[in-house]
Amino acid sequence: MRPLLELARDKLKRRKVIAVMSGKGGVGKSVVASLLALNIRGSALIDLDLSGMSIPKLFGVSGKLHEVGREGIEPIVVGGLKLFSLGGIVGDRYVVLPGYGQSGAVEALIAFAKLGDADTVIVDMPPGMGEELLALGRIASYVPVVVTTPSKASYKVVKQLVDYLIEAGRKPRAFILNMAYIECGGGARIYPFGRGDEARRLGEDAGARVYEIPIDPSLEDYIGRLHEYRGPIAEAVRDVARGL
Repeated sequence: MRPLLELARDKLKRRKVIAVMSGKGGVGKSVVASLLALNIRGSALIDLDLSGMSIPKLFGVSGKLHEVGREGIEPIVVGGLKLFSLGGIVGDRYVVLPGYGQSGAVEALIAFAKLGDADTVIVDMPPGMGEELLALGRIASYVPVVVTTPSKASYKVVKQLVDYLIEAGRKPRAFILNMAYIECGGGARIYPFGRGDEARRLGEDAGARVYEIPIDPSLEDYIGRLHEYRGPIAEAVRDVARGL
């Protein structure tokens, strides 16, 4: 009997859990997870990237701490969205955790998060395939959303993740080719990393709906206030949200 694990399971068992993941870092996974959460009414966002902790940076709350009481961890609310992150516990300090420590951190953050009336939980997973992925699988049945880029450099790594998900009986619902193209006006598009045919086939063969998300240079101006962003990436992610 593991009380913390059971508490975490109980916290999520009546909620829809959407896990945004990628086999590779630097593909824009945290931005996608954040915009998904902003576009799904009644959702909360949990940052399980225990080392990177990008969510506080995206929403401008780096260094802000969660209020923690006897009833649990209070969310940090930005733009009406409830955020939970290890960064809200340790502040701006780095965190180095062994495998069992990662598992315990995942269980504790979920078990004590005061989700309130949130009926959907978006989870921003760390890149790669590690203890956080295994820990979430022990806690909840989740809907995988896989994020990659069209680049061949990403293909092999994300294929390993998709293979694992299929073998674990968790086929991805959505497969996102992020940073896929640049709009040039008049309907013309430039695909700087190629069309990503291999990655597209990977998603289709897994039974997932494949989405393309554009590059928008103006996004950089919204780092720290992502909840105010209304550009083409947000529009594309809104389409993903409708399909989930």
